[in-house]
Amino acid sequence: MQKYRKLLEPHYIGKVRTRNRIIKTGAAMNYWHKDDTKMDPKALSFYENLARGGVGLLVVESPIVDYPLGGRWSNRYRLDEDIFIEGMAQLVEVMHKHGCPTFMLMWHDGPWQNPLFPDVPPLYDGPPVGSYPLNLPTPLDFHRDIPRQLSVAEIEDIIDKFASAALRAKKAGFDGVEINAASSHLFHNFLSPFWNRREDEYGGNTENRARILIRTVKEIKNRAGKDFPVSVIINAIEMGRALGMDDNQCLTFEEAKKIALLLQEAGVDAIHVRSHWLGYHVGGFLPDYLFYPEPPVRKFPELYNWRERGRGANIYLAKELKKILSIPIIVVGKIDPPLGEQILQRGYADFIAMNRRLLADPELPRKLAEGREDGNSSLYCLWNSFGSKQRDAKAV
Repeated sequence: MQKYRKLLEPHYIGKVRTRNRIIKTGAAMNYWHKDDTKMDPKALSFYENLARGGVGLLVVESPIVDYPLGGRWSNRYRLDEDIFIEGMAQLVEVMHKHGCPTFMLMWHDGPWQNPLFPDVPPLYDGPPVGSYPLNLPTPLDFHRDIPRQLSVAEIEDIIDKFASAALRAKKAGFDGVEINAASSHLFHNFLSPFWNRREDEYGGNTENRARILIRTVKEIKNRAGKDFPVSVIINAIEMGRALGMDDNQCLTFEEAKKIALLLQEAGVDAIHVRSHWLGYHVGGFLPDYLFYPEPPVRKFPELYNWRERGRGANIYLAKELKKILSIPIIVVGKIDPPLGEQILQRGYADFIAMNRRLLADPELPRKLAEGREDGNSSLYCLWNSFGSKQRDAKAV
């Protein structure tokens, strides 16, 4: 379809060829349980439908790689032992049979322990772990508990566990992995100068705070091979204005550029761009939520695209990173196909990441390729409108 020529053309992350430039993000659907060693039929059906629908690259939500500290709740698959490889291989098979490449997402919850699922018992007693014992006891942030500071030996153990899990992912047939070092997960907890106030080799300047992530990438490449693609999600900016803070207390865009360059040098094959709001966690990965009923701030950072109330919030951050990097840039943030095509045509990014639109209609990429734009817009608008009304009702 000529209207979406750029969006629908194949591209590469490392040596992996994607079917088009639409990426389904690894958002958690919680279709499984920590004790599962075979893949849940619901998960198989869900991911097969997405693969059949024509998405360019499918990222599978994160299994627990450091059990139990890496995940707070039981409704997640595991990949901390070889016994779980078979189940993941079942999942890869249903995607590959439709010609869809797939990456496995990896993250460590660390201090990200807000009780989102109050009816689901936690995996362990005691405090969560983090870079430094600091929390934000605000109702809209996910850092209410004061974490226990990780020792250097424990950090090195986590690096080993991530590399081992990536190798298991490769054995299961995954075409690559994506590390989530954004949101408020453990890796960002180290990257952020707000959260990380350590005084050892894993704290202080930008290079030290990025050390755990850089060493993890290098160890994955060492074990799984240099040609095994690794993508990394980063917060290109961390904003504290929701708490009345100066953004210079947080991860600035200038520091994010340094981190991105360090990742590229370490062998990362793509950078996935997001942003984060301290004190208003959901407004980072669901940027439209930040504007309902009204944004918690009056002034926004220069590079944050706030004028469309969350639509394309991160596009200028991606644009600036693209200027300094030679590896592909993935951008996310309430992007529909017309906006995605514009972003690609203007050279702001190389891939468009979507989630809610593909949940509303897994066949969206195939429909676009066939010249059919019917259905998805109305489904998505209904979904989004319902969500907005629910949020407004709660706010009132």
